[in-house]
Amino acid sequence: MQLPLKRISDYPAVRLQDDNEALMPHAYQIFTESHYAYFITCTVANWRPIFTQAPYRQIVLDSLNYLRKHKRTQLNAYVIMPTHLHAVMWPEEGVNESDVLRDFKRFTSRSISKEALRLGDQDALSTFAGARASSRAQDVSQFQVWQEGSHAEAIFTFKFAEQKINYIHANPVRAGLATSPEEWPCSSARAYHCGEETYPPTDVLLP
Repeated sequence: MQLPLKRISDYPAVRLQDDNEALMPHAYQIFTESHYAYFITCTVANWRPIFTQAPYRQIVLDSLNYLRKHKRTQLNAYVIMPTHLHAVMWPEEGVNESDVLRDFKRFTSRSISKEALRLGDQDALSTFAGARASSRAQDVSQFQVWQEGSHAEAIFTFKFAEQKINYIHANPVRAGLATSPEEWPCSSARAYHCGEETYPPTDVLLP
């Protein structure tokens, strides 16, 4: 099923509040040569569908929320699929996107591995151990949850941001997991389509 794309300006503007934070009606307004957003993809080793399980999903959701609150990085869009996640992130000026992603992947990998041990999820642990054994990363951990690389693409214009956000929100529909973007619970689509608050909160990107 092909989802018709909408312009960001077709979506209702929203004001979201995260606990005691000040209201943030939308994201940064100006793309410059030194300050711009990124489209990123993180894929589970061997495309294992671990995010069909709530404990693993929650780790990623909580980590995205932490990143937004404490890593000086806006979360403009996201979707968590069974095997991977997509997001649009916009770090503050002076914040290195690769450092933010490195810390996010390292923390979530260790937390998901720990949760798999707690759950006795031997199939997942076997996948993570195999990925670590074949990895070139200089990490001392026993497991590796994510495939290497995050496929970050710089976003310099609202038009490109619009394309990426629509792509992110349409993912569950293209995969046959939902009939509309807002039906998928682990997504920022409801912020754009319905003006609803999401968890983690979405810094809605408006032109």
